[in-house]
Amino acid sequence: MKPFRSGKTKWIGAAFLVAGGFLFSFSAFGAPVERKKVPRASIKRGVAPKLPPNSVSRDGGEVADLYPSARAAAPDLALTEDNARKAEALATFAQALLSGDAAEKEKELEGYRKTLALDPGCTELAIQVAYELTKRNDAPGAIQVLKDAIKAKPKEPLPLVYLAQLYARQLKKPDLAQKYADQALALAPDDFQVHNALFEIQMAANQPQKAEEVLDRAAKSKTADPLYWIQLGDLSTRLYLKEDGSAEADQVQRMNAIYKKAADLGKNDPVALAKVGDYFVLSRQVTDAIPYYQNALRLRTSSDDPVLANLREKLGRAFLVADQPDQAIENLEADVRENSMRHGSYELLGEIYLKKGNLEKAMRNFEQILLIDSSRPENYLRLADIYLQLKQTDKAVETMRTARGKFPDVPRIVFVLAMTLSQAKKHTEAMTAFAESQAEAERNNQELLTGAFYFQYGAAAEQAGLLDKAAELLRESIRLDPAVAAEAYNYIGYMWVDRDMNLDEAGEMIKKALEAEPDNGAFLDSLGWLHFKKGDYEQALKDLLRAIENMKKEDPVVLDHLGDTYYKLGKVSEAINHWQRSLALEENPKVKDKIDAAKPSAAN
Repeated sequence: MKPFRSGKTKWIGAAFLVAGGFLFSFSAFGAPVERKKVPRASIKRGVAPKLPPNSVSRDGGEVADLYPSARAAAPDLALTEDNARKAEALATFAQALLSGDAAEKEKELEGYRKTLALDPGCTELAIQVAYELTKRNDAPGAIQVLKDAIKAKPKEPLPLVYLAQLYARQLKKPDLAQKYADQALALAPDDFQVHNALFEIQMAANQPQKAEEVLDRAAKSKTADPLYWIQLGDLSTRLYLKEDGSAEADQVQRMNAIYKKAADLGKNDPVALAKVGDYFVLSRQVTDAIPYYQNALRLRTSSDDPVLANLREKLGRAFLVADQPDQAIENLEADVRENSMRHGSYELLGEIYLKKGNLEKAMRNFEQILLIDSSRPENYLRLADIYLQLKQTDKAVETMRTARGKFPDVPRIVFVLAMTLSQAKKHTEAMTAFAESQAEAERNNQELLTGAFYFQYGAAAEQAGLLDKAAELLRESIRLDPAVAAEAYNYIGYMWVDRDMNLDEAGEMIKKALEAEPDNGAFLDSLGWLHFKKGDYEQALKDLLRAIENMKKEDPVVLDHLGDTYYKLGKVSEAINHWQRSLALEENPKVKDKIDAAKPSAAN
């Protein structure tokens, strides 16, 4: 049960008129004039302090005394007993406020309780006090405060609402809770808090069918307040939506009707429209959210409501789900122009550009993310990966070295640094980094030492020319993870074939790789290259042509191998053609030299 905090301001103004033992009168212009301070001990109800002798006018008439008068007040000026009690309540309330300002919480609560004893009809204060008592496990005290408030103001629904919630949640007495909630509903059928209390009671009692009846009754309200319908919709999502955002078709229809009514009534309210859009996203009807977000964006002013803070980002995500990436980009680019600190929009833009294959724009967005937030390791990892794809290896190395210095205790950072150094052909540094990564993982993060880790380590060793070390590491990757076994078998086999080493054992390795993936173009290339090295050029040509057919796009290495094979078969023109195609895909001085050497033969 949360306190109802609409404010104590209407009490505070009156209370401070009597705070601290001062009495005030007001001039004709409304300015307070301080009168003499009267010792608090001398102010007693029904007993006036002794008057100084000059308190009567010269003509014997009544005057406004400078000091409190001992004479009986005029009948029309005398306080009634009820008003005197309210005045004392105000003074007590003021003293309680002062205790709260001094962080004397117990004295503050005690003062509020005394205030309510004098004037139990202050509903908001009664609810606040009941809440504080409930936090202190004083449910009986809270109940008494609320019942006194109900007795003082029997037509006020809020004390009944909180009393119902107290019985339902703290005391687990649903029957009594229902009784008071029904009384509140009779007083205020269009007050959402009343329906909310009834709903909570049924949910606490694990009665979803009765909770649904509460929603149905609340949906009959004639209120034109869009907030009422949004709050009612939120209750319906609690009842109907599963964790994945799904619901039964008839339940979705019910929720949609509530939120669409909220949108109709709040058609000029950007906050209401944005919340309706959020519902459609939550319920996996993302495309339906787009017009609500667009209208909310059109109506948006300088409101600081959180629901409007990332409106363009939400609209961009909705467009992306609706397979409208260009509209998503348009909104997200506008969002980052409006606010250069939009981490989420930069991230989404980066992901979209990656999918579109625009690595340069993806890179710029991920660079911006790193500028905004350098506290997350993943921001460095992602940017380094893009640099590598763009073959900007120096930037990738620099990024990962910075990350290594910033996150010395994250084993994955040094692992990625090692892979980056290997791709940058800084082989000695790469092997050192891999060894550090392995040692750190063995101490603190064993789960990093997977088949994939040893595969990458082995590939780096091969690039560094450490072939025995590479074979050892690749065999360890095979032992640990069947998922990388085929790649590892092929890597060992090709490593040996390319260097004319262990050709028979290399053939066995490549055969095992092809048993797992018989149509893998890279594996077929290894097999063709094996036959080439053994001098079987006809079989090599067959295998290499199959390799090209099974690849999604042309590969410069396979084209180079085909050129070599055609040349060995005496087909110089075909050889030059394939070497030129290889050279167009990847600059390689060795291939260029082959072309230059073969041209005279082709001319003949």
